[in-house]
Amino acid sequence: MSKTSKEKEAVLDVFARLIKPLMRAAFEYGISAGEISGVVRRTYIQALEARLSDQKRPTTDARIAAIAGLARTDVTSLRDALRTGAPHSLRETVSPERIGNVLTTWHTHANFSGAYGLAMDLDLVPITNSPRHSFKELVEIACPGADEDALLDALVAAKSVEVVDGVTVRCLSRAYVTPSSDVTRIEQIGQFMEVVTSNFVYNLLRAENEPKYFERAVVSDGLLSEAGRDEFMKISGQKGQELLSELDTILTQLDSSKTEANGKRYGLGIYFFEDQSVNRPESRNQELRTYKTGENKVPTAPAEIDVLAALPKRKS
Repeated sequence: MSKTSKEKEAVLDVFARLIKPLMRAAFEYGISAGEISGVVRRTYIQALEARLSDQKRPTTDARIAAIAGLARTDVTSLRDALRTGAPHSLRETVSPERIGNVLTTWHTHANFSGAYGLAMDLDLVPITNSPRHSFKELVEIACPGADEDALLDALVAAKSVEVVDGVTVRCLSRAYVTPSSDVTRIEQIGQFMEVVTSNFVYNLLRAENEPKYFERAVVSDGLLSEAGRDEFMKISGQKGQELLSELDTILTQLDSSKTEANGKRYGLGIYFFEDQSVNRPESRNQELRTYKTGENKVPTAPAEIDVLAALPKRKS
């Protein structure tokens, strides 16, 4: 195969790798191959239409059908579905973004946080002459116009907050993770996968004058037991949450010169995963640990971190 065909095959293999983990969810929720195919075709047409529009090229059904390799009637029906806003699935009532805003404001705003960024207890409903602020006031500052009851229900369901004695709202965690069976959680997974994929595609196709997005991973050298996995998972959760909380606070403290109305949102995610690679070279880790042999012996900056420090020994 030519270089172009090899690259095309590699991209198709990426698609297969992205879809494969989702098959377990597809089987669990009774999603057919035809439904998955329909989603892919609809998404392809939507992206192609946007691309042609950006290039100031005609976006007729005939042109799109010719480029996409689909029948014109199929393209027409797919575009009609897009115009009418037919959803792929249910939409969430409370977005993770709004919930994140509430938790961030709770831990960083002077009205709702105390020493060391600890979230204060809040009144469930506004109380005249109360020394505390209310959850309603928090929502009004963090998400003006949002449904405070819906936000509270979502936070309680995720065990991020609790209602004490029916009068006090107490924050239990700065993190928000919804129950696994919740539709909102499924939507959240889709958002996470989208941004991770966008990172890799951006770095693959970016121009030389564009900045490279941060892209790193750490994988254990050896095969961990379940006990080793659990210990690494515990350490990852603690260290990862500390880093994200620190970055979250830094973002809230950026001065106004760093923001603009036409700007974009940027973020950083940390995810625990099981590496299912079957052909990871054993010499890879050793190569990443090599040092430049110079006067000052400066360590080489690796393309990715592939080293897991030894886990602390368990006490006997």
